[in-house]
Amino acid sequence: QLAGRPLSTARNQLVLDIARPEVSDYLFGKISALLAAHPIGYLKWDHNRDLTTAGLADGAAGYRAQVLAAYALMARLRAAHPSVEIESCSGGGGRIDFEVLRHTHRVWTSDCIDALSRVDIQRGFLQFFPPEIMGAHVGTAPAHTTGRTQSMAFRAAVALPGHLGVELDVRQLDAADSAELKAWIGFYKSLRERLHQGQVWRGRGEDGLVWQAHGDADAQDLLLLVYRTLPTTHRYVPPLRLPMLDAGARYQLRQLLPEGVDPRAGHHGTAPFFEQLRAPEGLALDGAWLAQAGLPMPRALAETAFIVRLQRLDAGVAA
Repeated sequence: QLAGRPLSTARNQLVLDIARPEVSDYLFGKISALLAAHPIGYLKWDHNRDLTTAGLADGAAGYRAQVLAAYALMARLRAAHPSVEIESCSGGGGRIDFEVLRHTHRVWTSDCIDALSRVDIQRGFLQFFPPEIMGAHVGTAPAHTTGRTQSMAFRAAVALPGHLGVELDVRQLDAADSAELKAWIGFYKSLRERLHQGQVWRGRGEDGLVWQAHGDADAQDLLLLVYRTLPTTHRYVPPLRLPMLDAGARYQLRQLLPEGVDPRAGHHGTAPFFEQLRAPEGLALDGAWLAQAGLPMPRALAETAFIVRLQRLDAGVAA
């Protein structure tokens, strides 16, 4: 609080001046005691309050001092409790930056867990940060922030490339959704090493399609995730060009889905090309064709996903 300025509150809250050593010591003592007394493995750093009129006791501007003090407190807690994971928050203090990654294990991307909104939120995040620290949860339906409802498959597919979690009351799921969620979690675990190591490419196709690919830096083994965010306006969906592929190589393609999930869910019919992609042996295609003409896309409803693995054959990848 600055003398002579209005006392600004949010949700009837004020902000503790942790730049004062006695305040920081108090917080460290209280938090550390809880971590020592209970089997707590995860701490959400949800300092969800704007630093309005952030002034120090001497009247000087205190925003920078507050941020540095927050980092110092996190570092102190990490040193005292090295097995505890800390998650920072985009809203909770506005701390999605490179410095906070020195002190935390991951960041919460947004309290909006509507999967359709999350497509753009997460694409923006991935311009600067790796997917393994991106908090991405399978949320409830309808979403509490927008009221929109999406299928379990779309919600899970959008959360798939990040630090996946579940943000809903699983006791309220029916048997079908519960089984599908379990399948998606197992699917995520089987792909986690591939999703969270290497490079990320992002792109936007025509007709409401956005895509991202995860894989090694020379694009020899990729996971391609394509999201349909809008209803199609084309009778024939435009193919998706993948410019990062080697034009001189051939690639083995397979559509991937969790066990027990219908690959045709949300799609208008089928075609021999996509039946081949779903076959165990997949389909071999030229990199030049995929980069210049593009990968054909299934005709599908809005808010559906299409996941394909591309393996470069001449790099010694087994077909």
